[in-house]
Amino acid sequence: MNRSLAVTIAFLLLIPTLTAQTAVSLLESGKAKHERGLFKDAIKDYTSAIQTDRNNADAFYFRGNAYFDLESYDKAIEDYNEALKIKPEYRDALFNRANAWYEKSNYENAIADFSFSVRIDPDFADGWFGRGNSYYKAGKFAEALNDFTRGLELNKSNPDAFYDRGNTFYQLNDFQSAVNDYTKAIELQEGTFDYYFNRALAWFSLQMDDKACSDLRKAQQLGDSEARDYARELCK
Repeated sequence: MNRSLAVTIAFLLLIPTLTAQTAVSLLESGKAKHERGLFKDAIKDYTSAIQTDRNNADAFYFRGNAYFDLESYDKAIEDYNEALKIKPEYRDALFNRANAWYEKSNYENAIADFSFSVRIDPDFADGWFGRGNSYYKAGKFAEALNDFTRGLELNKSNPDAFYDRGNTFYQLNDFQSAVNDYTKAIELQEGTFDYYFNRALAWFSLQMDDKACSDLRKAQQLGDSEARDYARELCK
């Protein structure tokens, strides 16, 4: 083998490695811009990474995330689809595609993707919470309750999950359990007026008007104008 042919072969063997390294560099540049909120600039880098290496599932995934942050949910879904073609059990791509379906009010597709994400990783608390919210929006409150409870078994530090389960208990007319969950949400994150407002509604349903009015006043102090209107009417 002559020297020039050997050099050519060695270079050709290096091309896949160089291509992958270039894609990774572009991906890191895009992620840095993404973190600074420069979503359109990030998309340019992610697109360049994809053009360099179309087998890079992460490049499609992160570009999908940038489109999601721009509320371009259809484009986000397209990119998550591409990521999943390359890496079919890409849990985070499934999860984020589910969130995109959720934002489009397509709860059936969201439930399907959240379900796949928790089959891949049964300990993925956010997947259970996401499916719980989708079931809730679909009016399937018993299923939502089961998912919120499963998620909270895995992560008891999520105040929104307690709030969401409280809302589910409320829909199921279990007002005391709703109060308990709203209280836990407040303990974890005190300054959220929605927690107080919804607990007030549960207190009213339990005919504990004094506690309800106290919560309405607290929600009002935190900036909830609706709580102010309720307090004027119901708390004489």
